[in-house]
Amino acid sequence: MVDIAYLVPGSGFAADERARRERIANDLTRASVTVVNASPDGPSSIESTVDDALSVPGTLSRARAIESEYDAIVVGCFGDTGLRPLRELVPIPVVGPAEATVHTAAQVADRFGWLTVLDRTVPMCREQLHALGLADRCAGVRSVDAPVEDIDHESTALAERMVDTGARAVREDGADALFPGCMTLSFAQQHEVVAERLDVPFLDPATIALEQATTWARHGITQSDRSYPPVDASDIDALR
Repeated sequence: MVDIAYLVPGSGFAADERARRERIANDLTRASVTVVNASPDGPSSIESTVDDALSVPGTLSRARAIESEYDAIVVGCFGDTGLRPLRELVPIPVVGPAEATVHTAAQVADRFGWLTVLDRTVPMCREQLHALGLADRCAGVRSVDAPVEDIDHESTALAERMVDTGARAVREDGADALFPGCMTLSFAQQHEVVAERLDVPFLDPATIALEQATTWARHGITQSDRSYPPVDASDIDALR
């Protein structure tokens, strides 16, 4: 059995939400998934580049502490927080849900749309697209106006908001596929409902990232040392 750490940057979740996501994650992939909070001192959510930057040190330290316990790590944030330094730091495969989902979207559609949580996170999404080299394949980035900590995963209003925003992305932007650019939106597990209403693929980043990590771990695939040269981790160890 492959063991996957779903590593949540920042302070992470309370016990009940961590258990809920862990249950969902284990239903989504043929692996044993553990949801791991990075650091009690980090931001409670990541909705800006400042939040993202503040989350990296704790995420690196936690990854270093658990690397021997797992076969792969999935970054538990669609911002792919600390993805490159994580790949330099640990020898096991590290998967970023945004990287995995955006590349999947580009394979299943000529043009895809990105639904993010807030207007203020739209520039962050655009920056990620350019970094991934797929900005020209994105029909547009739209906000569903849902602060991460206010998202109610049981609310039908959230699904309706994604349907309404997604419909405009399809109709006005020309998107042929969509995805929610936030792991809290993903773990609401509304993608089948939204896809049925919109009649275009509505990708689930949690499934894609976890399945990619499972496949990489099962087949011995990991990041290249030439692209991600391993670093001396003594400085990170000193922070623990």
